[in-house]
Amino acid sequence: MNNKETKQVIINGTLAIMVVSMIAGVKINETPIALANDTVTAPSQISEASIIKVGEVTITPYEKKNYITVKVSHYWPDLGGVNCLTFVNGSCVSKMANGQKWQSGIGKNIIACPKEFKFGTQIKILGKVYTCKDRGSAIVKTKTGEYWVDMLQKEAIVPYGAEYAGEILK
Repeated sequence: MNNKETKQVIINGTLAIMVVSMIAGVKINETPIALANDTVTAPSQISEASIIKVGEVTITPYEKKNYITVKVSHYWPDLGGVNCLTFVNGSCVSKMANGQKWQSGIGKNIIACPKEFKFGTQIKILGKVYTCKDRGSAIVKTKTGEYWVDMLQKEAIVPYGAEYAGEILK
């Protein structure tokens, strides 16, 4: 490996450490590892087992906060089909699982969430606080530990099944 390649490996490694540190909330030393014209030694080879692949990270409690991984979908009852249990004359007449009319949740960041969460549980996802007020037959905890949440909104804000960090607030 030549000197230019070695420096690029160090830069790439430093960037990876910074990204992981930002996600974990850890502050890192701002002093550069190497400056221009420094002599550097090639790092040891990185094994395939030490590389974190997308989709393999599970978020766990950190600094007294409860983080989970959520898989996001959305539903709009008036579309019918899987979006509504009872559809009459072109409209959904079903209520949410908590007993309220689904229309009362429009624009209020309501989600259907797995039975592991009580109604009223608040989960911060993508910078917004959502409240659990509904259930759904496919809204479950997966075998690998992610929680499906179904956002009550007319249009999807993220791709179906996209995974995000969720912080349980209460």
